[in-house]
Amino acid sequence: MPCMALTTVESVTPSSGVLARLDQALAIVRDLVEGVDPGAVTGEEASLVLERLVKLDRAVAAGRLRFADRAAQCLTWREEGHRSAADWLAQKTKVSLGEAISTLETARRLPDLPATTEALRQGMLSVPQVREIAAAAAVDATAEADLIEAAGYLSLKGLQNRARIMKAAAGDEAERRANIRKGRFFRHWLDPEGAFHLHARLTPDSGANVVSAVRSRASFVVDEAMHAGVPPESKAAYEADALVALITGDFRQDTFQGQIGGRRRDPSVVFHVSAEALRRGNLEDGELCEVPGVGTVPLAVIEDVIGDATAKLIISDGVDVTTVCHMGRTVPAHVETALEARDRICVVPGCDVSVSLEIDHWKIPFAKGGPTALWNLARICHFHHQMKTYEGYELRGGPGKWEWVPPSGSRASGTEP
Repeated sequence: MPCMALTTVESVTPSSGVLARLDQALAIVRDLVEGVDPGAVTGEEASLVLERLVKLDRAVAAGRLRFADRAAQCLTWREEGHRSAADWLAQKTKVSLGEAISTLETARRLPDLPATTEALRQGMLSVPQVREIAAAAAVDATAEADLIEAAGYLSLKGLQNRARIMKAAAGDEAERRANIRKGRFFRHWLDPEGAFHLHARLTPDSGANVVSAVRSRASFVVDEAMHAGVPPESKAAYEADALVALITGDFRQDTFQGQIGGRRRDPSVVFHVSAEALRRGNLEDGELCEVPGVGTVPLAVIEDVIGDATAKLIISDGVDVTTVCHMGRTVPAHVETALEARDRICVVPGCDVSVSLEIDHWKIPFAKGGPTALWNLARICHFHHQMKTYEGYELRGGPGKWEWVPPSGSRASGTEP
């Protein structure tokens, strides 16, 4: 069917009535959701209502897939000024770009899967289930019926495992790996809370290597936290720290023997920050501190994230760029030798971590012009460095009389951190 330019509701309603009928359905659902108090129905009725809503949601999902694919084919996304169909869909549906790409890939496969399409339309399948069935059927067309049946009694994870087995059995392993590698990618985005997310597609062997490396490094992160006296966290949290350590070059030795220097980071880091915020030490409305391509970051990150990298600090005053500073914070060899001899363990009282210690400009922060001199440096563990940078803790006193002061201001000298 040729693509038509549909720019208004009036242009589509007389011929098909699709929009008018959808508006009626939307009004009915809204009336139900807004007009019926869940607390006024019995538990059994609430369960039945939930089942109907799930079926409704799946029917809507079927329509969403079909019409998203149609709009993508007709280049509606280009007319609206988007870079790609996936970018357009992500904006329309408020999902991540990766989710939008996956949705369009599934939608393109549906015309060849009438049984799956019908099961989705009837509310028998969820979109994630359809995605697994469609991917497997693309490799083995005979898998569709079996997977639709299995979806009725297997969990989503169980269905994923079944689909994976069927794909592996149907295709040539070398060819399958080559296809996966051809479609490999690395993507990132910020969620509504400002958290940084990663999404990568890799071959199974590459993925296994990544997982193995992260889990191996995580064991050292756990040991480091234990030595620092930091309250225990989840396995997932430690593995997230391990991933950052691996990527940024914060390497650990195989044992806790000997001394290891601080971070070694080679890439250039670019910060954009307003001059007034830099002078004041905090951000106010309308002021900027960001890393291009990553997003807004706390002002304190300038002190922490640079490591041994070369940083470009772009200071802006209003709309004008007033200064571009190329800053290096590499510690001279003779100063580092003296520092390692003086601070053999983390200087925070009660912490006995002696490996992977990080160098901190403890008295005058580096971002505020603090010199890379022995009197202004201290070696502390990663966890205490994070607490000092982001949670308001302070180091006071100096060599031989260090004090760890929490944000409340109460002295922590001589106590377990």
